[in-house]
Amino acid sequence: MTRMRRSTLITLSLLATTSAINPARADIILSGTRIVYNEAQKDTTIRLENKGSRPALTQSWLDDGNQNADPSTINLPFNATPPVSRIEAGRGQTVKITFTGGRALPKDRESIYWFNVLEVPPKMKDEDVNEKNLLQLAFRTRIKMFYRPSGLNDNASEAPHKLQWRLQQKAGKPVLHVTNPTGYFVSFNKVETNVNGRKYTASSSMVAPKTEADFAIPGLSGMPGKASVNYMAINDFGGAINGKADL
Repeated sequence: MTRMRRSTLITLSLLATTSAINPARADIILSGTRIVYNEAQKDTTIRLENKGSRPALTQSWLDDGNQNADPSTINLPFNATPPVSRIEAGRGQTVKITFTGGRALPKDRESIYWFNVLEVPPKMKDEDVNEKNLLQLAFRTRIKMFYRPSGLNDNASEAPHKLQWRLQQKAGKPVLHVTNPTGYFVSFNKVETNVNGRKYTASSSMVAPKTEADFAIPGLSGMPGKASVNYMAINDFGGAINGKADL
């Protein structure tokens, strides 16, 4: 919750599916930046901590990529429990994610879902509302969850080093083309193309297993004769995996 001068009090619903965009920070902090659910596990958990000074009501759910979908209409082979929690100030709540089956997931590659937490501040008392004009904000946190089948070759930490990079033209502009032959998703924190000692940051995000992706290179015009790429991928714990390849 943050306080601002407004003429009215606005309260966002618990079932809202979009987060407020505001420089104020959320009080609910997640214990990780991503979730890895190994097939051999019966379930996996993530911890929510209330770092604020007031109780907070949270709603937790998973989606398959459509961040605007109504949680009540999403049908996935996973459950997040409890779906709704009241977390006191300075306390925490563990959310358990369970694979429920009912849908066959690929055995030769990871599947990706997103874990969502919507935090709603407690309703202000009437006397507080009368004394001050307040704006109450709901905050939404959304992180990736990778479902990792058993028996994948190699190791997830080795996947970034097995990517295949090249420069090519697309719509008359140079793009950084990457092929991922592994069964793992590879997410990037940063990708830079080095041309004649100058670095161009590519518009990178993630490349799915056994697929290809093109990353735009703002500022680079024409196809250089020689170049290289430096990248910073993200491991299972949110740390960095650095790599380099000639183009």
